[in-house]
Amino acid sequence: MFKILKDGTQIGMTEAPNYIKLAPNGCYNLCPEPEAQGIVFSGTVYQLIGREEMGDSLGSVSLEETDAGEEITKAVGVNGIMFVTLTEAGSIDDTTASEHADLFASWAYPVNYTKGQIRRYTDGKLYKCLQAHTSQSDWTPNTAVSLWVSISDPAEEWPEWSQPLGAHDAYEMGAKVSHNGKHWTSDVAANVWEPGVYGWTEVQS
Repeated sequence: MFKILKDGTQIGMTEAPNYIKLAPNGCYNLCPEPEAQGIVFSGTVYQLIGREEMGDSLGSVSLEETDAGEEITKAVGVNGIMFVTLTEAGSIDDTTASEHADLFASWAYPVNYTKGQIRRYTDGKLYKCLQAHTSQSDWTPNTAVSLWVSISDPAEEWPEWSQPLGAHDAYEMGAKVSHNGKHWTSDVAANVWEPGVYGWTEVQS
């Protein structure tokens, strides 16, 4: 695999460069690499730096041999980071995100998570962080419903309410839950009360 560099910037990659030289009749002919004066890439003729000149108006390029597997891994890595970033920003829908769950980092502990981050859990589902916290072994995304919500299943938009143990897993303002067959949204921050008792508004379907 070769990188094609123009003025220090990569303009493309190719496994087999099309080497050319200038024929006496003014045409460009394909030739072996040792005889080459330039290359043809994407329909454009380029002068190879350090080779016999073919013409003053041609752009000059150099070839740099590289490992194909490494370059592909880099491309996948960069694209994966972009995909995750766009998903966490809300630019990619949850269904599409769940179809590419392998691009997201696995949930771990102890880790400082921030609201909006998305992680993959051992059940294969993706979970979005609902509030900033430092993860613990017993605050797993599939059980700590005040800290995480599954985005792999639309039904999880209203996870079942779970009694918070303290400030660390209290529900934030605007949090959505299901309780006693009804849907509720939290009216207060650091909400540790049961829906229907205090701090929640029932949402009519």
